Amino acid sequence: MKNKNIILVLPCMCLALYAKAQLTDKDTPHFDEKTGNWWLYGCILLVAAIVIYWIIHSLQQRLKEEKIISAFATSLYGQKTVEDIFWDTAKNCVEKMGFIDCVVYQLDTARDMLLQKAAFGPKNPWRREIINRIEIPVGKGIVGSVAQTGKAEIIYNTAADPRYIVDDERRLSEITVPVWIDGKVFGVIDSEHPQRHFYKKYHLRLLKKIAAICAERISKYMAEDKLRSKIARDLHDEIGSTLTSINILSKVAMQDGLGEAKIKVYLQKIKDNSRNIMERMSDIVWAINPVNDSFDKVIVRMKEFAAEILESAGINYYFNEEGSLDKTQLNLEQRKDIYLVFKEAVNNAVKYSKATEVNVILQKENDRLKMTIIDNGDGFNAEAEHPGNGIKNMQSRAAGMHANLRIDSIKGTGTTIALEVIIT
Repeated sequence: MKNKNIILVLPCMCLALYAKAQLTDKDTPHFDEKTGNWWLYGCILLVAAIVIYWIIHSLQQRLKEEKIISAFATSLYGQKTVEDIFWDTAKNCVEKMGFIDCVVYQLDTARDMLLQKAAFGPKNPWRREIINRIEIPVGKGIVGSVAQTGKAEIIYNTAADPRYIVDDERRLSEITVPVWIDGKVFGVIDSEHPQRHFYKKYHLRLLKKIAAICAERISKYMAEDKLRSKIARDLHDEIGSTLTSINILSKVAMQDGLGEAKIKVYLQKIKDNSRNIMERMSDIVWAINPVNDSFDKVIVRMKEFAAEILESAGINYYFNEEGSLDKTQLNLEQRKDIYLVFKEAVNNAVKYSKATEVNVILQKENDRLKMTIIDNGDGFNAEAEHPGNGIKNMQSRAAGMHANLRIDSIKGTGTTIALEVIIT
């Protein structure tokens, strides 16, 4: 800050001295116009030199900051868990930014408490050990205040701030930056230094960028973890129960004394269950494959399924596509759930509706995707009849992706199933 003030003041001083020389010496017999010109040229050269120096210094500072940010991003890229990300962040804050220490807190929302999850410096003497871990309530201390307000702070003199909480030892300056995820404070990056006024505004600027990189990596990890859990749950729910039934049916079919007719019945059930497993596995593998991210690929799979099941049932079908569907990108869950809602609706039309025609309308407007499936079958009284597993599955999938599902059906007039989802 002092250097910047000097850079701004020196040119002004030079110009002021030149103006003074002009005003005081011009009317005296000793005034020399050539000398005045040299004054002017000298001032211009000095101003130019200072401006060039300031530009070069600013560029060098920016380049240094970009190198640090790049190093952080590269280092965090290889981290697999939230714990790894926090420890890597604390370590790099000390090694790459010249801090004495760095502690990373994570918010425990259930207890409204900030927990020390990673540290580098005096509190971290060995590997991933933290000496005297402390917990800070949200709103208490400087760290707790930043977690509550969501605003980063530099404390130039902690002795003058009543919020300061002593951890392992008293230090005289502190910098604290929140880590935001999904619009909420997830954690806090904190550093203290024994020297007053140690932290500068460029430290704050850097640490905010680092917190953003940290948040992005954590968000990606959490999304991946959620996805892995969902795939594991799908495999367990959709595949595990069917395999169990196949195992039971096989044991029964192998019992002595069963007639040929009964054995055939059990074998048919095993065959049907095996086919269902193959279909479900195919759906899961297709949904996981990133090649199928575009909605174009979803439409192709819808048409393939419609051709297979509706043509064999003698039902005419039509697809109507409206809007910029070809530019629509879906995440894995949206792609899978939209397709399975479609599949469930078509299956219901074939099994129960006695329809002769099915119309599928796909519309995209701004960030909204709408899928409508209309059949001309018998329909049903939605209020009088209990919904079957097919409708329950559609409702569950719609709720899972925060979509709006509407089922309209009247006896003798057919059924309309409309799904509307916001694409992010």
